[in-house]
Amino acid sequence: MNVVRVVVLLLFLPLSLGIAAGEGLHPQPAESVALDLENPAFPIHDTVHYTVKCLGITCGHLNLSSSIVDFDGRPAYHIVMTARNSKFFNRIYKVDARIDSWVDARTLSSLVYESVTTEKGETSTERHEVDRDKGTVRSVENGVEKILEFSSTEPVLDPLAFVFRLQALAKKGGDEITLTLLTTRGPVQTVTTVRGPEKKRTARGRRLLLEIEPRPADGKMFSKKGRFSLWVDPQESSTLYVLDFKLSFGHLIARID
Repeated sequence: MNVVRVVVLLLFLPLSLGIAAGEGLHPQPAESVALDLENPAFPIHDTVHYTVKCLGITCGHLNLSSSIVDFDGRPAYHIVMTARNSKFFNRIYKVDARIDSWVDARTLSSLVYESVTTEKGETSTERHEVDRDKGTVRSVENGVEKILEFSSTEPVLDPLAFVFRLQALAKKGGDEITLTLLTTRGPVQTVTTVRGPEKKRTARGRRLLLEIEPRPADGKMFSKKGRFSLWVDPQESSTLYVLDFKLSFGHLIARID
């Protein structure tokens, strides 16, 4: 099982309809800068590790981190996701992946979304540069460039930023969150339902968690046979405890360690 590709595709392609996944190219942002944010728009934390299981079998590992950096002279949120197979599955098919997302801290719109995935020693890269003012995305995939034009009056978020923004906005059960997700087909309006809180068993004890389930506003983006949700603790700076995929072929779940 290529668990890294499964995790990355399931986490982001159902949301993005094709914006990349993978280990990061870096535009070399400067070191972290101070930004006075009493209520940050995205959770800020050091690397957090998740164990990925499918049908109860450990098949991979996922790491998430976020910080505030200076990106070309402006403060930005820098979000990183890395993923890899478990040691057992690496013997069969070794994969390492990383996704980097930079979001303007003032406009809350994505700036850059990039990835690198290495499979069996071969590396593929993608980089998507967003210019919201011009309404363009410059995409370079394995050296091939293309330009996407879009129109949106709202901030647009790449898939990784989208997941982090949902965490920050989820405060109580019964809420609905509307966000604009930027995909390779242009902006997609999404509506997210927040349920709970519900007591869940975690590696850090039993917690009252909120369930966050995103969906497209037109109901056409996600498969009718699958469901994707996040479980967060709003009392701990919206700590993400569980990424849950209920799919036609089984149950894939990533839990915080």
